[in-house]
Amino acid sequence: MNAITRSRTPLEVAAERLRVIILDISEGTLIGSEEELIGLLGCSRSTVRQVARLLEREGLLKVRRGINGGYFSARPNAETIEATVSAYLETLHMKPSDVTVLASALWVEAMRMAVRCDPVQVAAVVKHLQRKVVALKDEATFDDVRKLERETQEAIFKLADSTYIKLIFDINSAFSRRRFADPTLDDESPEHREFVCQWRDAKSLELDALRLGDCDLVLTAARFSRKIWHSGLKRRFRILAEDAASGPGNG
Repeated sequence: MNAITRSRTPLEVAAERLRVIILDISEGTLIGSEEELIGLLGCSRSTVRQVARLLEREGLLKVRRGINGGYFSARPNAETIEATVSAYLETLHMKPSDVTVLASALWVEAMRMAVRCDPVQVAAVVKHLQRKVVALKDEATFDDVRKLERETQEAIFKLADSTYIKLIFDINSAFSRRRFADPTLDDESPEHREFVCQWRDAKSLELDALRLGDCDLVLTAARFSRKIWHSGLKRRFRILAEDAASGPGNG
C-alpha cells in the first residue's frame, strides 16, 4: 500500500519558491515590493507576509520600509545559524556529553587536515601560537585561556580550510555555552591553576606535533588536548540539566 503523501501548504510552496529566487541572485538585490511578490509567488498578501517573516528568521530576506523600501535578498551569517541551531538542539534535550563527542571528533579531523598543509605555512602558524601558549602564566584567568584556545581554533580551521567543519564546531560551542550556569571555581583556586598548567602543556604538545608533521602524533595530541579542555570546563562550571555521568561538551 502506498504511503499517503501530504500536500504542501501555500506557505511552504511560496517559501520554497522565494528561497530559490534569493539563492540565485546576489546578496542585497531588490526582489520587489509586496505587490510584486504577490504576483511573483502567485499567492495572497497574508501568505507573502508569512513567507517574509519565515525567510527573515532564516537570514535570507531583509524587509525595508518606506521610500526605497522593499524585499531584498540576504545571506545568513554564522552567528545567526549558530544561535538558531543551538536553540533547536536545546528543545531536543540534547546532553552536552553528546555534543562533546562530536566537537572532539571535529577538532581531530581539523588537525588531520591542517597537518597535511604546506609545511612552511604550518610552521608560521605554529610559531605564532606557540609563542603565546608558552608565555601564558600560571596566574592566567579562565578568560585568558579561553581567548587563546579560541585563537588556536580559528588558526587551525583556517589552515584546514573547511568552512563546514568550523560551522558545525561553532554550533556545538554555542549550544554548550547555553548549558553553563555560574562558575563553581574562581581564577584564584588551586584547581584553576592546575588547569592552566595542564592546558598549556597539552596545547604546546599539540602544536609541536603539528610542527613536526607527524599525523599519528597530531591526532593523539589533539585528543589529549580536547580531554584537558573539557575536564577543565567540567570542573569550572555547573552544567545545567546534566546527569552525573555526562561531560560538559563545550566546543
